Amino acid sequence: MSFRDSEFVAGHLLESGFVLAPSMENADVIIFNSCSVRKHAEDRLISNISDLKLLKKKRPGLIIGLMGCTAQNYKSKILDRLPILDFSCGPGNEGDIPDIVKDILENKGTIVATDKVDQKRPELFPAHREDKHKAYISIGEGCNNFCSYCIVPYVRGRERSRDAKDIIKEAKSLAGRGFKEIMLLGQNVNSYKDIGFAKLLQRLNDIRGIERIRFMTSHPKDASTELFKAMRDLEKVCEHLHLPLQSGSDRILKLMNRGYTAKKYMKTVEEYRKYVSVGSVTTDIIVGFPSETKNDFGRTVRMIKDIEFDGAYMFKYSPRPPAKSSGLKDSVSREDKEKRLEALINLQREISLKRNELLTGKVFDVLVDGENKREVSKFTGRTGTNKVAVFDGSKDMIGRIVGVKIESVTPHALKGRVV
Repeated sequence: MSFRDSEFVAGHLLESGFVLAPSMENADVIIFNSCSVRKHAEDRLISNISDLKLLKKKRPGLIIGLMGCTAQNYKSKILDRLPILDFSCGPGNEGDIPDIVKDILENKGTIVATDKVDQKRPELFPAHREDKHKAYISIGEGCNNFCSYCIVPYVRGRERSRDAKDIIKEAKSLAGRGFKEIMLLGQNVNSYKDIGFAKLLQRLNDIRGIERIRFMTSHPKDASTELFKAMRDLEKVCEHLHLPLQSGSDRILKLMNRGYTAKKYMKTVEEYRKYVSVGSVTTDIIVGFPSETKNDFGRTVRMIKDIEFDGAYMFKYSPRPPAKSSGLKDSVSREDKEKRLEALINLQREISLKRNELLTGKVFDVLVDGENKREVSKFTGRTGTNKVAVFDGSKDMIGRIVGVKIESVTPHALKGRVV
């Protein structure tokens, strides 16, 4: 979602007469897009902006701005911490950035714009896209779930769904420009309000030119049979479900305010695999949530072993004010968090390899993204199940869907040849 926001703002600036600079040293305006979901990301952001002090001293006319969740969370206070900033702009105000930059150029001064967090964005979307074949489409903003560890409802606002007609119009426009794949974005796509998420998928599936439809993220408490049937029946909808578990302990899940139990989550995955038998499942896990015991952690380990996810994003818990859990004692030591995280990463690596090994000898349709940066003369793309595939190819394949026979695997990629 942050990538799409950056693309959105870049597009507005391009349409306002700016051009993309080749580097920060050559830029007249530098904008940092921030995420505050994890403290580590926020700390890196502060460090990266602070590193520009010398450049700003050398070029006083350089405009440095901050956009995104950290800007919304700290509002004007961020200027006390980072006085080299010329503006700070929350997610709801990002469409105003060209006007903000113009104002600073004309009047100097500093601007804080964080007053539109709960407003729907106007349907004014720039044509600019970073990729030529794949595109992100936001179907909604904000979240109403208030998971106790999560800052999103505070910095992205309450849930707002875009009108289906506007989403479909955007998708048709992208198809007309040659885009093959769209990724639908939302904090919880399952709670899409206008016509319901499954019906939206059906409408998008009918658009000529679009060959693949992906989406994230699905909240387990709202994942439905209707969605799984749509994934089974709609030929363009990819067979990949990202379903954040966060913990295998019911006690911790309740403290997290997740709205489901481990048993309910397991049944949801079983139902998905019943309807989408070839599908993949990935997840998110947080280790070291306040008061997490060895027993709680053991339940998470057992869930991962029982479900056998295709992949997982795993994080150490860090308190994020004003989220509710930030008021709890951060009782799990840093050492224990690191040990538990390492144990889960190693376990998931084994499971990912095991699941990928089952795919050896099979042929998958792969949308070719481009040349592989690590291996000369190799190309890379993704299967419908969101597995990375590496194979011999040629530049004329980029943007096309090709068949790839899998000959070997790693925990993170499939390797094969075009057939």
